[in-house]
Amino acid sequence: MDIDEIRQRFTPAIQEIVDTCRLTDEFVDKEMFRVYIATIWGNAVLDPGESGVTEDDLSVLHDFLNEEIEDILGTGETITSCYEYIVSKAGDESLSRLRVTARHREFLHYFARLVIASAG
Repeated sequence: MDIDEIRQRFTPAIQEIVDTCRLTDEFVDKEMFRVYIATIWGNAVLDPGESGVTEDDLSVLHDFLNEEIEDILGTGETITSCYEYIVSKAGDESLSRLRVTARHREFLHYFARLVIASAG
């Protein structure tokens, strides 16, 4: 799949996430957005077929998600920075505030270790 196909397939899901995280017309809960995006990426890597992509499409999906992350979180923000945030003290407090279950938290932390290790 190319980036346009990924964009067409995943833009509705990203828009739904943004709408769910929207506090007002102009503000999005960035902490919640990070959790959703990190969850999407973890699930896509864990089972690409269930996410509607092949393993070969993951790099294109990664690029698309990074574009969307930058649009919401700002220049230089990426999937990796979402995971770095999640394992930070502020991220841990955010997971508690958002009432992320222990199982979901473990899932996010597991992928955070993988993503951060591969980035470093």
